[in-house]
Amino acid sequence: MNNGWIFDKYLLAVCCLTSVVYFISTSNIASRIVASRTKRFASSNVMFNIFLLLSQFATTIQAPLLAKMIENDISAGNKPNDTIFRVVIFSATLGTILGGFAIPTLHRFMEKGVDSMYKHSSVFKLFLKSFKTKTFLHFKDSIKVANINNYKQLLNLEGINRSIILMNIVVYSFTTISILSCLYAGYINPELRTTALSMSGIANGFGAILMILLLQPYDAILTDKVIDGTVSHTFFRRHLSFVVISRIVGTLCGQFLFIPMSRLIAFLASSI
Repeated sequence: MNNGWIFDKYLLAVCCLTSVVYFISTSNIASRIVASRTKRFASSNVMFNIFLLLSQFATTIQAPLLAKMIENDISAGNKPNDTIFRVVIFSATLGTILGGFAIPTLHRFMEKGVDSMYKHSSVFKLFLKSFKTKTFLHFKDSIKVANINNYKQLLNLEGINRSIILMNIVVYSFTTISILSCLYAGYINPELRTTALSMSGIANGFGAILMILLLQPYDAILTDKVIDGTVSHTFFRRHLSFVVISRIVGTLCGQFLFIPMSRLIAFLASSI
């Protein structure tokens, strides 16, 4: 079997999975809008966790495929090629952009799901109902493209927490390249690739901690303020639009931070 064909096959699979992971992660913002509209924060949070679980499952498939690509390349005696990793990072940017555009459709579609889950008190029943014809018809009716006025509102920065937006950029630039940098560190120093790869769990866990401690609490509290009327729906959606933009910028920043982070991890792996 041709090695180049294997390499291309794995690269395509990794890029598709990466786009799916970031699409799910970004489009999951729709659950916050659903919570503010239905006033059912806990039920909407279940939907948030389901999307998060799907994203994490796709990530567990993505990493071994990318590791296999590296093993094949090292076995073939090829020199480290960061272009492959940059393509994967670009896939993350593409998935984030597509996820952002999908939010207007998904939050309309998810509202029905939250209402159904609230009525039946079962995720399993919701799963079974998702295969009914009327569910697909509801999705068709939910398809919505953001209005041009929504984009004009992005020119208004009044009330936007700039520090939160900046933290989104920093956190997502880090999480985008955390596992990739560990893999590439093992690529440029094959003797230490097992040690470098083992550090991916630490890097990924650190990224998750940053999101849980710095980003998710602010969005959750802001959602509650919308529900109790303290904050307007218009401002909330504008804030979430900036969150999406900051995630896109974060994945783009990952292109610049990728090599320095890889070298740092390679250094740490050699110092252990």
